[in-house]
Amino acid sequence: MIHAAVVRRVLTVTAFVLAAANPGRAQEAVAGKWELNIDSPQGSTTAVLTLAVDGDAVKGSLASAAGETPIAGKVNGGRVTFSFDFNGPNGAMTITSKATVTGDDVKGEMDYGVGTVPFTGKRAAP
Repeated sequence: MIHAAVVRRVLTVTAFVLAAANPGRAQEAVAGKWELNIDSPQGSTTAVLTLAVDGDAVKGSLASAAGETPIAGKVNGGRVTFSFDFNGPNGAMTITSKATVTGDDVKGEMDYGVGTVPFTGKRAAP
């Protein structure tokens, strides 16, 4: 009888190999809504990141208590880069972000030009 841990390991490796062999499928897994927790200098804040993938392009929006703004960027497998404009207390700025999606988890950072802040998130329930 095969031990359950061995079966899980084989399935995990198989999923990784299939995603690596078909980056389009990994890119499609990036699409959807993500509930983010952003560790900003003003404290922890939440946001909803919505991503749509078309080839290697990604578009969508980032919505938080500060409002909603469009985002645009690129996707390569489970890695996403995107930018958006933010009108904050110090004026308008463009924020660039990079993230890695693994299953239903996302982890990345946002670069405000004077520093970076980390964020983590989970796929939002459909």
